[in-house]
Amino acid sequence: MNLLEELARARTEEDVKDAYIKALGLQGVFKGLVDIQTPEIWFEAKEAPTPPLLMFAQLLTYVRAARKRGEAIPGFLCVIDREKAALMATEHALPILDDKSITWPKSGSAADKALAAQIAPTIETHFILYQIDGYEDEFIKAAKDAVREGRIIRTPITPNNLRQVFDKWVAMVGVELGVKREADYAVLFFADIMHDGTNEAMRNLPARLLFSGNKPVFIIGADQYELASERGYRNFWNIYHRPPEQKHRHYLLERRDSLLPMDDQKFKGAFYTPLHIVDKAYDQLNATLGADWQQKYIVWDMCAGVGNLEAKHSNLRNVYMSTLDQEDVTIMRSNPAFAGAEIFQYDYLNDDVTDFGEIDYGLSGKVPQALRQAIADAREGKKGAKPILVLINPPYGEAGNTKGSAGKTGIAATRISHSMGHLGYAARELFVQFMYRCIVEMPTAKLSIFSKLKHINGPNFESFRANWQAEYLSGFIFHSKEFDGLKGNYPIGFLIYDMARRSAMDHVTVIALGRSGQFEAEKTFSKLTSDRFLSEWLPRSKKNAVDALPLINAVTPTKATVGVRNTKWSDGAIGHFFCDSNDLQNAGTRTALFSSVHSIGHGGGYFVTEENLWRVAVVFTVRRVIPQTWLNDRDQFLQPSEPLTDEFKSDCLVWMLFNGSNLTAGAEGLRWNDRDWSLTNHFIPFTESELGAKRFESDFMVRYMAGMTFSPEAQAVLDEGRKLFQRFHKTQFPNKIREEYKLGRADAGWYQVRRALEAYGEIALTDFDPFKAAYAKLTQKLRPMVYELGFLPQ
Repeated sequence: MNLLEELARARTEEDVKDAYIKALGLQGVFKGLVDIQTPEIWFEAKEAPTPPLLMFAQLLTYVRAARKRGEAIPGFLCVIDREKAALMATEHALPILDDKSITWPKSGSAADKALAAQIAPTIETHFILYQIDGYEDEFIKAAKDAVREGRIIRTPITPNNLRQVFDKWVAMVGVELGVKREADYAVLFFADIMHDGTNEAMRNLPARLLFSGNKPVFIIGADQYELASERGYRNFWNIYHRPPEQKHRHYLLERRDSLLPMDDQKFKGAFYTPLHIVDKAYDQLNATLGADWQQKYIVWDMCAGVGNLEAKHSNLRNVYMSTLDQEDVTIMRSNPAFAGAEIFQYDYLNDDVTDFGEIDYGLSGKVPQALRQAIADAREGKKGAKPILVLINPPYGEAGNTKGSAGKTGIAATRISHSMGHLGYAARELFVQFMYRCIVEMPTAKLSIFSKLKHINGPNFESFRANWQAEYLSGFIFHSKEFDGLKGNYPIGFLIYDMARRSAMDHVTVIALGRSGQFEAEKTFSKLTSDRFLSEWLPRSKKNAVDALPLINAVTPTKATVGVRNTKWSDGAIGHFFCDSNDLQNAGTRTALFSSVHSIGHGGGYFVTEENLWRVAVVFTVRRVIPQTWLNDRDQFLQPSEPLTDEFKSDCLVWMLFNGSNLTAGAEGLRWNDRDWSLTNHFIPFTESELGAKRFESDFMVRYMAGMTFSPEAQAVLDEGRKLFQRFHKTQFPNKIREEYKLGRADAGWYQVRRALEAYGEIALTDFDPFKAAYAKLTQKLRPMVYELGFLPQ
């Protein structure tokens, strides 16, 4: 089947991509932000016929961002849809990538007709358009020729990326040389980059690069080194251009003595930032602030630790590094990599903060005079003043109520927090305290910060969001497990703000990086107010004077008898819905349905009544049906933005009744607080005659469901669930199982049915597979609807 026929059969954009990949025989394909990406050629793909200029506008947005990050870009660009393809050499687009008169969007998806019109004069005469119907062979030949030619536009070596380039050179080239002393890496590196592959660009260097045939040979003193493997050498020089521009060469040589091979173990500190994450942060700064930001900005890192964030900096003369512990100051001062930086001990959350929250450097006298002057000049907008960039990875944690510093091993209240009462709960967060002092002290600076994302969409941070007006510029997120010592499964962000520009924080769009640093997704965190939260959608019933049994599981009372939060019932209640916290992070462990009140250490919960049962089923399902990942961990559940159909409501009810967190039960003889208790189960969706069971005390659920119409998916779950209930009531369980799951009553709940049959499996196996398959189909149906109906942000 040829390309034209494959495209005729295509139904989705993925089908279109796969058709072109197959026809061109592409190798090393990666699908991500760029639809099809190989080292030699990048593609933007659309399922529907789309103007080539519009597709090139989106593709060039990605190319521009990658180039600013210092990444390799391909020699050719191609845009494709089901009818046509257009091919262009990347070099023809280079003039517009740095054209400041063009307004480039922050994301490729935002590229529009206006951008297409701006780039049209430059590129429209350079791309060749092929209609697949009639010119298929010509297109395939041209594209394959481009791939075979393999032309790559290389990244130049400059003062701004010197540290990063050197580290990559050591990893890809240096380790293959077998050098005797690590210090020799620097001179060998300079011998390599100051050579164009044919001739030396600078003479009289301590080391020389010669070629024996096509093989590089390095000479330093009496030692001669050859590569054990040339693969890394070739790959490295496919990425970077040599030699550096003439204007940079002498400055780069001056930095030679500060270059030593770096590994993460040398930077294990209290707030340790892995060096590959630092690399990504510098790429982001390059793309956001410009390639010359290291020359342009004065940098202050007041959480420097042992210097991780400055390990990749190439102009230490502009850098100020302060940290809480004098021991870390000593370590940094002894490191040649930080030669030229101003390093000093400073407690940023306590030093120089007056009782009124103002900053007075005379209180401690620790801040260097040059930094004080730079801050003053920037605040006043003095002509010629260098802009300031705050670059920090502050500690994460909440402050307590005792006096002292925010140290490495203990967290306490700080002086800066005393003036943050108007920010509410957020004032307790240490990273927020750093943000607050920064904007008070340096209101015209840029702030680049590693932090959790709770200040953007957390329910306790509304007051902070109302007061934080700095404009968000760009950022990325990565998995919390990249940081040693952090527990959990959530995103950490590297976010860049312009504190001089006031802008409401409506939303923040970031790039999500996978564990190896590759693009994984584009993620938006939206500013939310509590009145939109799903937790406000379900009304709470008042407690009455009737005693209730506090449970920690379906049939297990709490052991506590003092200080138990829930011990009373409510008028008309048939159960209790454990529903605590409004984010996905907690939904998996704080969502359950009980036949009595719960006592699990959290107060969040609702009494279930006939009137609110449908809402309970919807909220239960929405909270439990979406798997929690590190990317969605902080997403807040929202009230529905679209009308809910009767089918969706009944699907949710069935899904809840047969979920593992439906802990409703019927039981006798439960002992708590010197008293015997019983549970009545109102959540059995079948009659006694259907199940061959003795009389149930309650037929509420059967009456409630009478007259409902169920979708095929929900009906299948009911049918398979009925079979398991029937098997349960036909089985004579041994005493051990009857005692463990309290099977003394007929109205056993789904928890008891499932667990008892599983436990009895040692004697007679029960086939759960048909039920699991039916339940999985209902789950698959409901998951996308959670987003479509607005319960979670897209």
